[in-house]
Amino acid sequence: MPPAIMRASDIEAMPTGQITTAIGSGPFRFNHAERLSGARAVFDRFRDYVPRQEDPSGLAGARRVKVDRVEWVTMPDAQTAASALQTGEVDLLESPLLDLAPTLGRNRSITIRRINALNNQGMLRPNSLHPPFNDPRARRALAMLADQSDYMTAVVADLGLWRNCASYFLCDGPHGRGATGPIPAANIEGARSLLAEAGYRGEPLLVLATRDLAPIGQMSEVMIDGLRRAGVNLDVRWTDWGTMATRLTQRGLPSAGGWNLSISYSAGITAHSPMTNAGTNMACDGSNWVGWPCDEEVEAMRQAFADAPDDASRQAIVIRLQARLEELRPYVPLGEFAAPIAYRSTLRGVLDSPVIVYWNIEKL
Repeated sequence: MPPAIMRASDIEAMPTGQITTAIGSGPFRFNHAERLSGARAVFDRFRDYVPRQEDPSGLAGARRVKVDRVEWVTMPDAQTAASALQTGEVDLLESPLLDLAPTLGRNRSITIRRINALNNQGMLRPNSLHPPFNDPRARRALAMLADQSDYMTAVVADLGLWRNCASYFLCDGPHGRGATGPIPAANIEGARSLLAEAGYRGEPLLVLATRDLAPIGQMSEVMIDGLRRAGVNLDVRWTDWGTMATRLTQRGLPSAGGWNLSISYSAGITAHSPMTNAGTNMACDGSNWVGWPCDEEVEAMRQAFADAPDDASRQAIVIRLQARLEELRPYVPLGEFAAPIAYRSTLRGVLDSPVIVYWNIEKL
């Protein structure tokens, strides 16, 4: 995950444990006065910043800012955002709805482009603290609810923008190649049987879902359909992303504000490695990502990966780790899908990078 360096003075000024300051990224400064919560964030060029004396290269190299300010405008409705790009109200869409990409691409004033070679990974995440998903059999049942292609075509119909992949570390990633098992197939009766073996007896399970992030909503619909066909009694809570993200941090039973199931997706830059794939962290001290699965064997392999002396040793560990993760299913990989961005032809210098960077961009 990205490291954040905090000033000592900010830590000392946090008696309540809440961060009340935001500075910027070096070449930009955060503009507190112009922030509108839930609507806009503004970053001004920091004129005292001195870039490195070399060519830019994604997150590395020179960070030369060529605009006076960058405004992030929040538009939850994908169609509204696409229309704003077409009319020139905005210059760039971070994550256009993939089904709208062909329409945007027909506009000669708009470029659709992948700036990141690694795909996003869909993730079905159970809460492993509470029954039935404290039992690996129930977690394995989740992989049988639907084919990966069902999840992926719900996200994007274009076959060129997604792929099936059973690897926890991306099939095209440096660690996922050769470290993958069979892709699970839909087997509703098999899922029903495993859930029964794990002790599920029809009690309501709480699903958290949102349509604010279109891929989450689309994949959630597929999961919900599969669960119901498997005979699961569901309490589905559709909400905004902020509310969902907050509730996901709650460890209690669903009746006490907790949850049982959710879907998310991870950027390839974090999913591709055992060091950064938060979903595969199975630390038993509760310090891991929401869902909190526990397995000391997985943690020993992740530590061995970190300590390995060379690529061959690391790859051998990843193969064993993949097999253990398939057995325990801390989450279910749902396939991979591309994440192109869209921007107007008035922009120049948009860099290839794991995430969008705003240095090097100029507006004509």
